[in-house]
Amino acid sequence: MNERIINTIDDLYQMLDAAIQLEHATIPPYLTALYSIHPETNLEATAVIRAVLVEEMLHMTLSANVLNALGRHPNLLSEGFMPSFPTYLPDGEKDFQVSIAAFTPETLETFLNIERPSKPQESTSSTCLNGCITRANHARFHLDAIKPLKSPTYSFYSIGDFYDAIIEGIKFLETQARECGETIFIGDLKYQVSNRYYYSGGGEVIEVTDEKSAITALKLIKEQGEGKPYPDEDTKNQEFDSEGELSHYYRFKQLQFGRYYRHGDTPDNPTGAQFEVDFRKVYPIKANPKLSDFTENPTLLKAAKDFNHHYHEFLGIINAAFSGHQNLLLGAVCDMFRLKEYASQLIRNPISIESNAHAGPTFEIEASSRDSLNGTAGRTCVHKERA
Repeated sequence: MNERIINTIDDLYQMLDAAIQLEHATIPPYLTALYSIHPETNLEATAVIRAVLVEEMLHMTLSANVLNALGRHPNLLSEGFMPSFPTYLPDGEKDFQVSIAAFTPETLETFLNIERPSKPQESTSSTCLNGCITRANHARFHLDAIKPLKSPTYSFYSIGDFYDAIIEGIKFLETQARECGETIFIGDLKYQVSNRYYYSGGGEVIEVTDEKSAITALKLIKEQGEGKPYPDEDTKNQEFDSEGELSHYYRFKQLQFGRYYRHGDTPDNPTGAQFEVDFRKVYPIKANPKLSDFTENPTLLKAAKDFNHHYHEFLGIINAAFSGHQNLLLGAVCDMFRLKEYASQLIRNPISIESNAHAGPTFEIEASSRDSLNGTAGRTCVHKERA
């Protein structure tokens, strides 16, 4: 029985489209938690979330570079690209939902679930490969990233397992192509995003031109998320990626411990300097707010619509950057953080006089806004570009 998840080039296209969708799906929850922290408080938590956000942008860019190298462009403006929160992401035996919510201990636990390392192979189902988990019901999942083509009943334990399946598919398909004197990397180089067009600080952008560079890019995503592969002969320093930077999972673990990791620490025992995480210094944003929550407050309703409009413009800029207008990406990371100007009008105000819950960005994209941006930004291209 062939247990590969990816067996055709269309499988690979879909998994990479899903990868970009998956990386983006982490941005609204992280942004909302960041917005909710009172100014000049929780400096360590603020720094961690900001750093992770910058690297999520890098991960989207790397996934887009791989897809573009195959001769196909991403479409961040497509129907269904923006998840409706709460939503599910790849998970294991015990499912969890991801919400857009204030920075709380529960939110931090969700962030750890999102970024958790892969399990040892022997700990996953023996009938599946690459961390696949057999599920009874996929209808409840909203993202393509947890609906691989192999079977309607499989999903992944971790995001790293998801990328392992893509890497395996690339190796398989490129080997097949080479046997025929061809390659699957037929994309036009002009669509590759390089460091020239990327905000520095979140790692190096890898231009993808072949199997080796594609695998390097995807392994960087996995390592930045969950650290070194587990188990490892050297159990120390598995918190860090190959460049010596702490992974997302262990950055969030630091916030749980209230203590920094140092090189040589074990995962459960950071020994660096202590710091305080004060969950009281956070605006009590309503979890997963919708525009319908603000219908009785015209000011908040307008502010929420304005935020969604500007967020969709932000998506349109990234989409265009991934479709041949790379220079637009230069300011995209700064644009992402500038969205707080629009979110502040929501998070600092209660939804109603009687309510203790504050308003928050809803990340709902209106059809009219999508249509207008679709007319000016990048489009999906499925034809081969470079023979």
